Amino acid sequence: MSRRLRAVAAADLAALARIHGLCFPEERWDEKALAELLAMSGASGHLIEDNAVVLGFILDIMLIGEAEVLTLAVAPEARRQGVARLLLEDLFRRARRGGAGNVGLEVAADNIVARRLYQSCGFLQTGRRSGYYRRGAELVDALLFRRALANGPFTATCRSCN
Repeated sequence: MSRRLRAVAAADLAALARIHGLCFPEERWDEKALAELLAMSGASGHLIEDNAVVLGFILDIMLIGEAEVLTLAVAPEARRQGVARLLLEDLFRRARRGGAGNVGLEVAADNIVARRLYQSCGFLQTGRRSGYYRRGAELVDALLFRRALANGPFTATCRSCN
Protein backbone atom coordinates (compact mmCIF):
# COMPACT_ATOMS: atom_id res chain seq x y z
CA MET A 1 0.00 0.00 0.00
CA SER A 2 1.40 3.39 -0.96
CA ARG A 3 -1.02 5.92 0.47
CA ARG A 4 -0.25 9.55 -0.11
CA LEU A 5 -1.89 12.71 1.21
CA ARG A 6 -1.74 15.69 -1.14
CA ALA A 7 -3.55 18.83 -2.23
CA VAL A 8 -6.38 18.47 -4.73
CA ALA A 9 -5.51 19.43 -8.32
CA ALA A 10 -7.87 20.34 -11.16
CA ALA A 11 -7.22 16.93 -12.73
CA ASP A 12 -8.73 15.27 -9.60
CA LEU A 13 -12.16 16.87 -9.87
CA ALA A 14 -13.77 14.04 -11.88
CA ALA A 15 -12.70 11.45 -9.29
CA LEU A 16 -13.88 13.70 -6.45
CA ALA A 17 -17.27 14.24 -8.12
CA ARG A 18 -17.67 10.48 -8.56
CA ILE A 19 -16.89 9.79 -4.89
CA HIS A 20 -19.09 12.65 -3.70
CA GLY A 21 -21.98 11.28 -5.76
CA LEU A 22 -21.55 7.83 -4.24
CA CYS A 23 -21.48 9.27 -0.72
CA PHE A 24 -24.20 11.90 -1.12
CA PRO A 25 -26.54 10.85 -3.95
CA GLU A 26 -29.22 13.39 -3.00
CA GLU A 27 -26.71 16.27 -2.68
CA ARG A 28 -24.07 15.30 -5.20
CA TRP A 29 -21.60 17.95 -6.31
CA ASP A 30 -20.30 17.81 -9.87
CA GLU A 31 -16.87 18.93 -11.08
CA LYS A 32 -18.06 22.50 -11.64
CA ALA A 33 -19.48 22.80 -8.11
CA LEU A 34 -16.28 21.39 -6.61
CA ALA A 35 -14.14 23.79 -8.65
CA GLU A 36 -16.29 26.74 -7.53
CA LEU A 37 -15.89 25.73 -3.88
CA LEU A 38 -12.13 25.41 -4.25
CA ALA A 39 -11.97 28.84 -5.89
CA MET A 40 -13.46 30.54 -2.81
CA SER A 41 -11.11 32.62 -0.70
CA GLY A 42 -9.61 30.49 2.07
CA ALA A 43 -10.78 27.18 0.58
CA SER A 44 -8.57 24.16 0.04
CA GLY A 45 -8.91 20.50 -0.78
CA HIS A 46 -6.80 17.51 0.17
CA LEU A 47 -7.06 13.88 -0.76
CA ILE A 48 -5.62 10.51 0.06
CA GLU A 49 -4.71 8.27 -2.82
CA ASP A 50 -3.29 4.79 -3.13
CA ASN A 51 -1.43 4.01 -6.35
CA ALA A 52 -3.02 7.08 -7.98
CA VAL A 53 -6.57 5.98 -6.99
CA VAL A 54 -8.41 8.54 -4.86
CA LEU A 55 -9.67 6.95 -1.64
CA GLY A 56 -11.20 10.04 -0.05
CA PHE A 57 -11.03 13.80 0.14
CA ILE A 58 -11.84 16.81 2.28
CA LEU A 59 -12.73 20.32 1.20
CA ASP A 60 -12.41 22.98 3.86
CA ILE A 61 -12.28 26.70 4.30
CA MET A 62 -10.33 28.84 6.77
CA LEU A 63 -11.35 32.42 7.43
CA ILE A 64 -10.83 34.78 10.37
CA GLY A 65 -9.52 32.23 12.86
CA GLU A 66 -12.10 29.55 12.05
CA ALA A 67 -11.93 26.43 9.92
CA GLU A 68 -14.92 24.61 8.47
CA VAL A 69 -15.29 21.25 6.77
CA LEU A 70 -17.25 21.83 3.56
CA THR A 71 -17.38 18.15 2.69
CA LEU A 72 -15.60 14.94 3.59
CA ALA A 73 -16.11 11.87 1.42
CA VAL A 74 -14.53 8.42 1.34
CA ALA A 75 -15.04 5.93 -1.49
CA PRO A 76 -17.22 3.03 -0.31
CA GLU A 77 -14.44 0.49 -0.93
CA ALA A 78 -12.01 2.51 1.25
CA ARG A 79 -14.24 3.00 4.28
CA ARG A 80 -13.26 1.87 7.78
CA GLN A 81 -9.57 2.08 6.88
CA GLY A 82 -8.78 5.37 8.63
CA VAL A 83 -8.98 7.59 5.53
CA ALA A 84 -11.48 10.08 7.00
CA ARG A 85 -9.57 10.26 10.27
CA LEU A 86 -6.29 10.99 8.45
CA LEU A 87 -7.97 13.75 6.46
CA LEU A 88 -9.35 15.29 9.66
CA GLU A 89 -5.97 15.04 11.42
CA ASP A 90 -4.36 16.84 8.50
CA LEU A 91 -7.03 19.55 8.62
CA PHE A 92 -6.46 20.05 12.36
CA ARG A 93 -2.71 20.53 11.75
CA ARG A 94 -3.28 22.94 8.87
CA ALA A 95 -5.93 24.87 10.80
CA ARG A 96 -3.63 25.28 13.81
CA ARG A 97 -0.83 26.52 11.55
CA GLY A 98 -3.30 28.94 9.98
CA GLY A 99 -4.30 30.32 13.37
CA ALA A 100 -7.76 28.75 13.61
CA GLY A 101 -9.06 28.08 17.10
CA ASN A 102 -11.96 25.84 16.07
CA VAL A 103 -13.12 23.54 13.31
CA GLY A 104 -16.81 23.39 12.52
CA LEU A 105 -18.95 21.22 10.29
CA GLU A 106 -22.50 20.12 9.71
CA VAL A 107 -23.71 16.58 9.21
CA ALA A 108 -27.08 15.08 8.41
CA ALA A 109 -28.81 13.74 11.51
CA ASP A 110 -29.38 10.42 9.73
CA ASN A 111 -25.65 9.96 8.95
CA ILE A 112 -24.90 7.92 12.07
CA VAL A 113 -21.49 6.68 10.88
CA ALA A 114 -20.22 10.22 10.23
CA ARG A 115 -21.63 11.47 13.52
CA ARG A 116 -19.76 8.72 15.40
CA LEU A 117 -16.53 9.57 13.57
CA TYR A 118 -16.81 13.26 14.39
CA GLN A 119 -17.66 12.61 18.02
CA SER A 120 -14.72 10.20 18.33
CA CYS A 121 -12.52 13.01 16.99
CA GLY A 122 -13.59 15.43 19.70
CA PHE A 123 -16.40 17.28 17.94
CA LEU A 124 -19.35 18.34 20.07
CA GLN A 125 -22.82 19.09 18.78
CA THR A 126 -23.52 22.82 19.05
CA GLY A 127 -26.73 23.27 17.10
CA ARG A 128 -29.33 22.00 14.67
CA ARG A 129 -30.82 23.23 11.40
CA SER A 130 -34.29 21.73 11.09
CA GLY A 131 -35.23 20.23 7.74
CA TYR A 132 -31.96 21.23 6.07
CA TYR A 133 -31.45 18.14 3.86
CA ARG A 134 -34.01 16.64 1.51
CA ARG A 135 -34.25 12.86 1.12
CA GLY A 136 -36.94 12.54 -1.51
CA ALA A 137 -40.07 13.84 0.21
CA GLU A 138 -38.48 13.62 3.67
CA LEU A 139 -36.58 16.45 5.34
CA VAL A 140 -33.60 15.66 7.58
CA ASP A 141 -32.03 17.98 10.14
CA ALA A 142 -28.43 19.14 9.88
CA LEU A 143 -26.46 18.88 13.11
CA LEU A 144 -23.78 21.48 13.74
CA PHE A 145 -20.55 20.29 15.33
CA ARG A 146 -17.48 22.16 16.56
CA ARG A 147 -14.09 21.08 17.84
CA ALA A 148 -11.68 23.36 19.69
CA LEU A 149 -8.10 23.00 18.50
CA ALA A 150 -6.32 24.20 21.64
CA ASN A 151 -7.33 21.28 23.85
CA GLY A 152 -4.56 18.83 22.98
CA PRO A 153 -5.25 15.19 22.10
CA PHE A 154 -8.89 14.54 21.50
CA THR A 155 -9.18 10.76 21.79
CA ALA A 156 -7.02 7.80 22.68
CA THR A 157 -7.23 6.65 19.04
CA CYS A 158 -6.27 10.02 17.59
CA ARG A 159 -3.30 11.13 19.66
CA SER A 160 -1.50 12.48 16.62
CA CYS A 161 -3.96 15.38 16.56
CA ASN A 162 -2.58 17.22 19.59
